[in-house]
Amino acid sequence: MSTSPWVQGAYEPVVREIESFDLEVEGNIPPDLNGILARIGPNPIGEVPPDHNLFNGDGMVHSLTLKDGRAQSYRNRWVRTEPAARKLGEETVLEQIEHTDLANTHIVPFAGSLYALSETSIPYKVNEKLETLGREDFSGFIDSGFTAHPHIDPATGEMHAIGYDNNADPSVTHYVIGADGTPRRKHKIALGSANMLHDFAATETFAIIWDLPLLFDEEAAKRGSQVPYKWTPGYEAKVGLRRLDAADASIRWFDAPEAFIFHAVNAWEERAEDGSVTRVHCDVIRRDSMFASDSTGPGDMAIPQLYRWTMDLETGRMSEEMLDPRAQEFGRIDERYWGRKNRFSVTTELFRFTGDTGIIVYDGNGGSQEWSFGKGAATSEAVFVPHSERAGEGEGYILATATDVAKRASKAAIFDAQNVQKGPLAEIKLPQRLPVTFHGSWLPAV
Repeated sequence: MSTSPWVQGAYEPVVREIESFDLEVEGNIPPDLNGILARIGPNPIGEVPPDHNLFNGDGMVHSLTLKDGRAQSYRNRWVRTEPAARKLGEETVLEQIEHTDLANTHIVPFAGSLYALSETSIPYKVNEKLETLGREDFSGFIDSGFTAHPHIDPATGEMHAIGYDNNADPSVTHYVIGADGTPRRKHKIALGSANMLHDFAATETFAIIWDLPLLFDEEAAKRGSQVPYKWTPGYEAKVGLRRLDAADASIRWFDAPEAFIFHAVNAWEERAEDGSVTRVHCDVIRRDSMFASDSTGPGDMAIPQLYRWTMDLETGRMSEEMLDPRAQEFGRIDERYWGRKNRFSVTTELFRFTGDTGIIVYDGNGGSQEWSFGKGAATSEAVFVPHSERAGEGEGYILATATDVAKRASKAAIFDAQNVQKGPLAEIKLPQRLPVTFHGSWLPAV
């Protein structure tokens, strides 16, 4: 067994792919919750070295199918990237490529397909049975690495994404793909230096891109690191606003705090009476540093907290405000409000800092409610599912998974999003322990 902390405890990989049906349920699954909860995370194949990096583990997708008030099935599968297929001793038609070739961070439905994504990698397409269909570069449109966090504009259905490579090129590409999967436009944006850009945000008018002090480390890259970045104090951090409809790569930069952002929660605009945008607000999970002392994963004790960044277009200045000092990550909203002023959001309270783990739900009026899965439990990003497209903001369900590390047992919990503090409506016993996963999506039944 490896001595790496990222394959121990809550992160210990599973070694079997299984399918299980008619799962045990405590409580009642809402009968209108029909679809698939898909989650993805790193699950290394075989032995890993002591300096194994959490972000490099082979991607495994887990799915839970709910139908007519029943937990119909669970299955898990490794994404058959070229490296994963080779490790599993399987034949593959895929060729080795120069890009980082992972699919372990997010699983996203778009334009009738399902994509397994990982930062700086080419997307992989999988089906609802979790079978890998191959890489997808949209007919060569994606010519740099692709983000694990594309976002869908609720007004147009277009996918907005960023992309960069694990190299010294100081740029990021902004991609726009039509709702039908047809490439629309892309622009390469110059940065101050090559750095890690895990996520971005947007409003109705602007893409929001940050340029922060986690910089590409050429020496680490030469040593073979797949996450060759180092914290660089003194770097001139910036946040940029780029018009979504821009015909060129122009961007307006604002001086930013020396901090690191893995994930945005949401962003929106303030407008003057004449309709012009005066301020752009962006809620983020902010850390004081990243990879400052531990480059194998997010092991630094820089506490991630909820902040609001505001860019004032009239003064050209940026300000920030702490919204909640609790240690948390993985902010999600009602996706119908992406890029618009939202009230509802849900984050995950982190067990490494608090001793227990759970979810925090915000109402937009300064209030919140929470639910803890208890000490020794590990959970990750929760997913919101609206009752229907006509439901009000935040009216629906929150789905979260939790693993009791000591008991080596996992469950999926379903909450009324408006009454989380009352506890789960239903808990579904999973037939296999679920290692910590990164992100997930809900695929409604059609």
